[in-house]
Amino acid sequence: MNRLKNVWLLLVLLVGFAACSDDQNDAQVVLSTQEVDLAVDGGTATFTVQTLGDWTIETDGQTWYTVSPMQGSGAAEVTVTAEASTEVASRSANLIVRCGSSSATLVLTQIGTSNPADPSNQEISIRAKGGDKEIVLPSNDGYSVVIPSDASWLTVKEEKTGSVVLTAAAYDSASENRTAEVTVNNTDGSRLATLTVTQSWRNVEPGELLIQEIFLTSNLIAETGKTDSRNMEQYFILTNNTDEELEIGGVAICESAITSQSSKQSNFAWDPDRRDDVAAIQSMYVIPKDQGKHTLAAHESVLIVNNAQNYKESNTSSFDLSGADFEWFNETTNTSFMDVDNPDVPNLDVWISNTITIYVLNVQMNYGYLIASLPSNLTATDFVDASDYVWSGTRSWTVTSSGRDFSTPFNYQYVPNDWVLDAVVVATQESGVDSNPFSLSLDAGFTYCATSSSDETRYGKSMIRKKNDDGTLVDSNNSTNDFEPAVTASLAQ
Repeated sequence: MNRLKNVWLLLVLLVGFAACSDDQNDAQVVLSTQEVDLAVDGGTATFTVQTLGDWTIETDGQTWYTVSPMQGSGAAEVTVTAEASTEVASRSANLIVRCGSSSATLVLTQIGTSNPADPSNQEISIRAKGGDKEIVLPSNDGYSVVIPSDASWLTVKEEKTGSVVLTAAAYDSASENRTAEVTVNNTDGSRLATLTVTQSWRNVEPGELLIQEIFLTSNLIAETGKTDSRNMEQYFILTNNTDEELEIGGVAICESAITSQSSKQSNFAWDPDRRDDVAAIQSMYVIPKDQGKHTLAAHESVLIVNNAQNYKESNTSSFDLSGADFEWFNETTNTSFMDVDNPDVPNLDVWISNTITIYVLNVQMNYGYLIASLPSNLTATDFVDASDYVWSGTRSWTVTSSGRDFSTPFNYQYVPNDWVLDAVVVATQESGVDSNPFSLSLDAGFTYCATSSSDETRYGKSMIRKKNDDGTLVDSNNSTNDFEPAVTASLAQ
């Protein structure tokens, strides 16, 4: 009889536990973890609930995550799914798992898009166009922001718990950055963070916008076996190699004034030689500076062509360039050498041209090309007329056939190397580079699309930059390493 009573007592106790009675001592909610971390790009994570009886999960109402299942019985695995975060600072949420009067809390944390190694000391960069910049702060119970009185270009837009939003005015400068040291203090007056904010004089920094492809050989016309020397299909592809949108208005494409190779001359020298500081150019075509009008999304490209025409209409082996983003166009009064203009495609602004008729890229591959960011307050007239951008001196060389030495004065228009975003030296495979048109810091190598200047197989071939495994463009400032030479033009692939 006593044994039967004991059995019934045990059954009653088990039922009490399973029901999660109101007595907190009767039940316990055990979670496999109290914290779950989620990646900035979203995804899933799991935790385990262990209890006796039925349980439910309460959320805090935020919509950036979901939980499944929201209820259950006994032990079970729960999955949390988070959407990708676009917030700069980390965000968190609380989940409460209840069984009767017992409960346990779990904290979800998703890191933000900005995760500085030391949020108490940060260097912040802002582009010339200005705008808002949200900056992650250390954990705090409130703070105040102190901006130096001489930095009126910088203001506080919003103070959030985990971050502060600063607004920078647009910057119109000759080519100098400006900096302000912003102090963030705790409510007790102690320092929470020091933010060194630097606004660049430009909207694109070196290496962010790259020359991805240069096509200059044109295509042979089937009927003649020759190219159209006056209306050649030539193009550049420039690519945004960053994860953010770039303002590309004011970016210039330039051809070097110094040749990369010569079959008849050698021992080139310049006195003074300023190539470590400046790049001599003989042409400059500029994407119009219309603020905010010419933007390029992350990892997207812009096609800039000689003539935005559909060449396939007259040559089936060619390309349709009528949908280009920009074209270069030279106005001329010489009716024998009239350029072709597509009114539906914006023209580059002509700042310098080495021709009074039509401009075509050198098909003998004797020059280098660069892209540069121009100061927002610089005009074509100021650039061309100012002696500040002229490199003068004496150039000397040796005539290969006779061994005689010659020299002559020179006056090169130039851009400072600090303005250069990317540079590519072009030559032929066999000749290589006799004299680098640029500093080795801009391009320590060269690329090509022909073995020699008489190579008849060069037509239709291009020079295309290599890609890294993650899809970004290779950029070591050495075109020998960075480019695939003499390959089929991408627009023909």
